[in-house]
Amino acid sequence: MLRGSKKLHLCVAALAVISFVMLASNANAVELSVLSPHSMKPALNDLIPQFEQSSGHRVVISYATASNLVKEIEGGKTADLAILSPEQIEQLEEDGKIVEDSSMPIAKLEIGVVVRKDTKKPDLSTVHRLKQTLMAAESIASGDPKVSASGEYFANLIERLQIADTVKPKIKSFPSGTAAIDAVANGEADMGVGMVRGNTEVAGVFPAQAKKSRSYAVGILTSSEQTQAAKALASFISSHKSSAILKSKGFEGP
Repeated sequence: MLRGSKKLHLCVAALAVISFVMLASNANAVELSVLSPHSMKPALNDLIPQFEQSSGHRVVISYATASNLVKEIEGGKTADLAILSPEQIEQLEEDGKIVEDSSMPIAKLEIGVVVRKDTKKPDLSTVHRLKQTLMAAESIASGDPKVSASGEYFANLIERLQIADTVKPKIKSFPSGTAAIDAVANGEADMGVGMVRGNTEVAGVFPAQAKKSRSYAVGILTSSEQTQAAKALASFISSHKSSAILKSKGFEGP
C-alpha cells in the first residue's frame, strides 16, 4: 500500500509540474502580426502552424502587394514583422520603420510563365520561342504593373522584346500577380506571369536573357512591442528547417 501511495503522489506531482509549465508557457504567449506579399502565402500556410505549435504564440498575417505594404508601413501601420524584398526592407530601415540589422534573407522566386495543370506546356527555351509563345496566346493574365512586381517586369519585358503591340491586347490585368495566377487556375486566361499556385503549374522560367527573380527578406518593425517573439518567428521562417517547405512551394535559397 505504501508503494502504491508513493507512486500516486509522484504521478500527481508530475502532473502538477506539467500543468505549471503549460500555464507558464501560455502566460508568455503573445499574438504576432505579420505583413506579407501574397506570393508567400502558400509557404506561410504550412510554416506558421508549425511555429505556433512549437512556440505557443499566435500569428496573424495580413496579405497585400509588396508596394502597398510599403506604403502602409510608411503611413504608420503597426505590426511585428514585414516580409518584403531586401531593398524594400533596407529602405524602411533607413526610414526608421524596421529595426536596424534585424533583416534576415528568406528565399527567392523566379518569375515565369504559368499554365493550368494538364495543359500542354509552351516552349520557353529561347527568347525567340518565348516571343512566339506570347504572341500565339489568346489571353495572358498579369498583375497590374502599377502595383505588381511581376506585372511591372512583364510590361517592361514585352517592350524590350518589341512585341508589346501584339501582346498588350491579350493581357488581362489583375490587382496582383497572385490574383493573375488564380485567374489561370480558374480558366480565365490561357497562361499567366508569376509563380505556381492552386490548380496551375510552371510552364517554365524565362530564358537567361529574359530571366527575373524576386528575393524576400523578413524584418522586425520598430512599432513591435514583442521583439523577442518577433525575432523567434523571423529566425524560424529564415531557418534551414523551413527551407524544405519553401522549396516545395517553388522557392529557392536566398
